[in-house]
Amino acid sequence: MAHRTPYKRRGPKELTIERFTLSTRQMLTLNHELCVGCKICEKACPEKAVSENLSPLISDGRLVRGSRMDIDCVKCTFCGICVILCPLNAIKIEVNGVERIPVIESNAFPSLLKDISVNVGLCDPSCELACERECPTKAIKVVLSETGVLGKAKISDVRVDKRLCIYCRKCQEACPMRAITVVKPMSGLIEVNVNLCPEKCQICVDACPSKCITLGKDGKPVIAKEFCIFCGACAEVCPTKAISMKRTKILHSEVKSGAWNEVLERITSREVLVKEISTKRGRKIVTLASPFEARLT
Repeated sequence: MAHRTPYKRRGPKELTIERFTLSTRQMLTLNHELCVGCKICEKACPEKAVSENLSPLISDGRLVRGSRMDIDCVKCTFCGICVILCPLNAIKIEVNGVERIPVIESNAFPSLLKDISVNVGLCDPSCELACERECPTKAIKVVLSETGVLGKAKISDVRVDKRLCIYCRKCQEACPMRAITVVKPMSGLIEVNVNLCPEKCQICVDACPSKCITLGKDGKPVIAKEFCIFCGACAEVCPTKAISMKRTKILHSEVKSGAWNEVLERITSREVLVKEISTKRGRKIVTLASPFEARLT
């Protein structure tokens, strides 16, 4: 299938790449307003098509603008690996106007396991709409309706914009009714060496999409690790490399994929890859040992 030369358009809010065949129109869109410069896409891209176009803009210890990422329209194969792994949902691919992820459709790459569910039956307005208030990306909208009782309303729906949700669990923790359950796709470790932090610097606070980093009374950053999504934007932008972050686990669908193994090692570590492969082998051994009562350990 012959491809015409792809072309790229840069705008203040997004970057788009288009490629045409006689019957297909492919378009990749990178939303600069959603992108936080975590560079997972750059590390994951098998074609090395993603790179930093503009460095972060910093002034007086504040992040004015994050990294501006670029995509080489010649190297990009529109595979969709960056779409799958972007923790901010900043990238999408459309084929003939329909969002698609080719590497998932071809079973060449897994999808991440992430979810948010709300049991509206447990919701009560006495919570003061805590989930909507605490959501750092404004992904939640609580819908109130009248009950027929004067001055009393009920929560009839809780709408979550999956395009904006980053699965940080802030809504789950804020909900006093325990009506929300969130599955985070990435787990890991994160630490900050405050001895390396410059005075009056809060670049990491500005960069964090889940707002899990705040300044303590001493003016040094404090990380609420339970809300970290392990994107790594804070570590990328820190001028003194005071923040260390590593991903230790990524939840994903089952797949036999050499491409996934390579990407997993690049965005986590060799240790995480070896552990995952060992776990898969253990499952296979158990299944073979008990073919009539196959179970996972």
